[in-house]
Amino acid sequence: MRSDKPDKNNFLKILLVEGIDDRKVIEKLLRRRKITFDFEIRNCDGLDKLLRLFLTAVQTRTHEGVVGVIVDADDFLSERWQTLRGILRRQGYENLPSDPNPKGTILTDEDEELPKIGIWLMPNNRTAGTIEDFVRFLVPVNDDLLPVAEKKVDKLISAGKNRFAIAQKSKAVIHTWLAWQERPGTLLGNAVTYRFVRTQDYLLDDGKASLFVEWLKKLFR
Repeated sequence: MRSDKPDKNNFLKILLVEGIDDRKVIEKLLRRRKITFDFEIRNCDGLDKLLRLFLTAVQTRTHEGVVGVIVDADDFLSERWQTLRGILRRQGYENLPSDPNPKGTILTDEDEELPKIGIWLMPNNRTAGTIEDFVRFLVPVNDDLLPVAEKKVDKLISAGKNRFAIAQKSKAVIHTWLAWQERPGTLLGNAVTYRFVRTQDYLLDDGKASLFVEWLKKLFR
């Protein structure tokens, strides 16, 4: 007989992300760093489902559980933070910070009755943005195509020919940039581990993701 009661083991060590691109970027980044991870990265197919699963995970886990969430700040950094903070407060977490930690937030229950919680607001816990902005930050500083891609997208918007919402500008820029690489159309996640055939240089500088990687390691260690 199937039970409607949530299975606690489904949330032993879990990282909830909004979409498949988030999952792929994180998986590739950890593999690039040769970091073995023993937690599940679950694609929630959107923010609403992520928030529902986050609440369920907090409610059904005991202190041995670890629940991480990665949410795009979009243009609502403070609102996203307050939503997550509100869920935790209602479940009994105390001394919640008023703002996210720039190095990634990690929360523990002093009474050791609730799961360890990690929160990362893409791209950097401080500014508006998405996973695409995070990847954009990893582009090497000497890259000469990214500024051109940015100008092309800006020109398109200025001419009123963009079919994407202005809020999706970062997506347009990074995917335009990817379309101009040695392998046009490289997927966002694959860009982390893609190496040029001619120069043997990596497409993205994973060293610039050190804060994010250290947050993950500290959360799930």
